[in-house]
Amino acid sequence: MPVSSLPSFSQLRAFVALCDHQHFGVAAGALGVSQPSLSQAITALEKRVGGELVERTTRRVLITSLGETLLPYAREAVLAAEAFTEAVASQGAALSGTLRLGLIPTLAPYLAPIILDGLERELPRLHPELREMMTDDALDTLNRGRLDAAVIVIDVNLRRTAVVPMYDEPLVLLIPADHPWAGREDVDPAELDDQKLLMLDEGNCLRDQTLALCQRYGVNPPIAVATTLATVVGMVTHGAGATVIPEGALRLLESAGAFAVARFAEPGAVRRIGLVHRTSSSRGEDFTRLAEVVTNLARDADLPMRPLSESVDLDVGAGRRTRRGRS
Repeated sequence: MPVSSLPSFSQLRAFVALCDHQHFGVAAGALGVSQPSLSQAITALEKRVGGELVERTTRRVLITSLGETLLPYAREAVLAAEAFTEAVASQGAALSGTLRLGLIPTLAPYLAPIILDGLERELPRLHPELREMMTDDALDTLNRGRLDAAVIVIDVNLRRTAVVPMYDEPLVLLIPADHPWAGREDVDPAELDDQKLLMLDEGNCLRDQTLALCQRYGVNPPIAVATTLATVVGMVTHGAGATVIPEGALRLLESAGAFAVARFAEPGAVRRIGLVHRTSSSRGEDFTRLAEVVTNLARDADLPMRPLSESVDLDVGAGRRTRRGRS
């Protein structure tokens, strides 16, 4: 059935919110409207498209196949309208107002304080709201319009987001204090085959980087033991094994117990940090500037990093070292 007229923004926004929350009461609360108003908007939209978009049950809302088909278009329309409003509000006021910024858990504990302190000084008109979340959650929340940007490891599937590369952060081995590798600076990733290597559960990007270093899966394949880095570190200090951590996290471990550090042979192992935002955002230049400011703040705070122009890639599987240029 042809659409008789264009849907309104309020109808599309109601549909997207209902699909996100899958509950009329919660979606209405998120939009700041009454539940009857939300229901009327959904019914009106269904009449316009000539089909049922959601199935109403006593406990939750189920999205129909038609709803699933139309949801991406509705979401893009809502995000575009919000980007328009954002552009109007930010005219002549770059990097000001509230900014919802996501940070991954293996980065947030030591980067968040630097961001909060530094942005207040460098960008006093900007009011960041930091939210710690896993990479997949951050990308999903970003694409739903609930985050403005996120600082994450960008060597992953970024789901149609715009990416601003920032810097490479070295990865090191955390080992028990009496481990024979303590203080080594020349560990070859192939040697990890003989170690009991502990790592984080699925969903954490550090797990993927650890697995990438251990491609051969020898007699001692890596073991997923925890959901937080703090738990893995605690197990290492009690002699349960070794783990790979970002070098920046070492500054948080003063009271973690007895441990030692070993480093990979040059060119070393790194993870690439970057800022991501929606491709539909009107603030691309602002986000590029923000990434530059955060990078400078991290450098001034002496976080371990390699400028992108100086970074190198380590191809563990082929045993090759290649220089990594700017991306």
